[in-house]
Amino acid sequence: MNRDQATQIIRQYFESWVKKDMEMFRSVLHDKAIVRECNGTVIEGRDELTNWFTQWNGNDNKVEYWTIKSVGFDEVVNTAFVEWIFKCVYDAQEYEWEGSSIVYFRNSLLYELNEYEMKREKFYPYRKTI
Repeated sequence: MNRDQATQIIRQYFESWVKKDMEMFRSVLHDKAIVRECNGTVIEGRDELTNWFTQWNGNDNKVEYWTIKSVGFDEVVNTAFVEWIFKCVYDAQEYEWEGSSIVYFRNSLLYELNEYEMKREKFYPYRKTI
């Protein structure tokens, strides 16, 4: 597996949420895939992930966009590091944030995805005191 292949799998995973495309979603998941969301939720196994995807996308919930900002890839351990911007409507509330993920692959499929929310804080330049 290389960076381009990893990026394509991640892109398909993100796009499946935007398009609400179950077939695309399932096609990139390893049978024993694990997703750890930034809110602490952990979903394990393709069947449980499929149930989660179906439930999340029910009603009027929608991912407006999930845009990749950058991807790094380590070919030795088949691991990608992704920065992204996410926006959705969930339970009639709009949410938007930036985040990052560490994505592990097995057999050229998404095996483990760990999400992290990135919060912006006011930047204070370092000041040296004498």
